[in-house]
Amino acid sequence: MVKASLRYWDIALVNYTETMALLDCWRTDGEKHYVCFCDANGLAHGWRDDELKRAYRDADAVFADGVSLKWLAKISSGETPRHVMGPVLFDKAMEYGVQKGWRHFFYGAAPGTAEKLKARMEEKYPSIQVVGTFSPPFGEMSNNEWGAVKNLIAEAKADFLWVALGSPKQEKWTRAHYRELPVAVTLPVGAAFDFHAGTVKLSPMWVQRAGLNWLWRLLTGGRRVFKRNAWCLPRAMWILIAEFWRIRMIKSNG
Repeated sequence: MVKASLRYWDIALVNYTETMALLDCWRTDGEKHYVCFCDANGLAHGWRDDELKRAYRDADAVFADGVSLKWLAKISSGETPRHVMGPVLFDKAMEYGVQKGWRHFFYGAAPGTAEKLKARMEEKYPSIQVVGTFSPPFGEMSNNEWGAVKNLIAEAKADFLWVALGSPKQEKWTRAHYRELPVAVTLPVGAAFDFHAGTVKLSPMWVQRAGLNWLWRLLTGGRRVFKRNAWCLPRAMWILIAEFWRIRMIKSNG
């Protein structure tokens, strides 16, 4: 898999079709895998958060889930990755996996959301195999509770564990636990559960293609999302500017 090298982690240079092929290979290779989707929020946190940075660095693939990552990859390596957004990949994987016999487990989101998502996906893709759901309690689970959750996932015999715990918590959680989880691939996809369960409206396709998903979420996501984006967008822009001048200085001195 071709990657664009950034300062602290790499970005996968693949499109959705190539990503589906990767997931299908990882499903049967006998190894444990996880991926991350990095947007402006992830970039702003990851540049200063060592734990999140390690989660991105150790992932089998990090996808450009936002225009800021495309710009950063272009500045840092000269490569321009395709957008591979978590919520879009989620739906494509549901459809693609029907013919491949993929088995999915939904972990996270607010109580009831994963179950609603399961019902929606089964209505949209009648032959889909969503073999389990679980909404974890707020706070840390005891060892016994966590053991019971792992047994639940193991009994479901899932191939893919889709995780919605909010970023950056879900990326850190995934890196900490993916090796002990009885699934082939773990994918933290954040708000994808809410989008496809119908509790939050997904941006139109033209917004996604234009790289304006950040603006859509800023205007439609409510106070919490507005505050988060008001914090992360200026910091992401500062990172882009700083990295541009860093690379320019390296080239001028080389």
